[in-house]
Amino acid sequence: MVNRKKNDFKEFIYIGVGTNLGDKMANIQHAINELNANHIRVLRTASIYETPPWGFETEEWFLNTVFECTTELDSLNCLKTLQFVEKKMGRERSSQERYESRIIDLDILLFKDLKIKHPELQIPHPYIAERQFVTTPMFELTGNFFFHSLGHDFAELKNKFEKSENPFVVHNPPLVNE
Repeated sequence: MVNRKKNDFKEFIYIGVGTNLGDKMANIQHAINELNANHIRVLRTASIYETPPWGFETEEWFLNTVFECTTELDSLNCLKTLQFVEKKMGRERSSQERYESRIIDLDILLFKDLKIKHPELQIPHPYIAERQFVTTPMFELTGNFFFHSLGHDFAELKNKFEKSENPFVVHNPPLVNE
């Protein structure tokens, strides 16, 4: 793990990543390349976890991770960039289904430890504490750093999943670790 000063975490954005269609590992690597080419620099990734779907049923499990990034973009332009990358990679959003299989899903989890409430964007992500596929990789990247915007650290949030019926399978070590 890269040594970070406590205040460093306040300068980063954390992006949740999920994919359950096609070559999932290639999708994650492609997302890293696209973000780096579009003003969002991926500094580190957590390990990649194989997880069951959340919020809907499908036989295709997901690969999930979290990216630690920097950007000069504001939060709304960052969101628009993530949506652009998703679309460029082939994600098609159904107007009917909230959760569905996807080539790539990129969600802003935390943005520079800010609280943001906008019709298009809520930070921290509203389901951040409910998803083991978020809390475990976030803990891997941030340890017990207390995020004021969230009111918790990820060691605390991760602990509520310790006896999960769906243990994670670590698929790969981090892809990026600056």
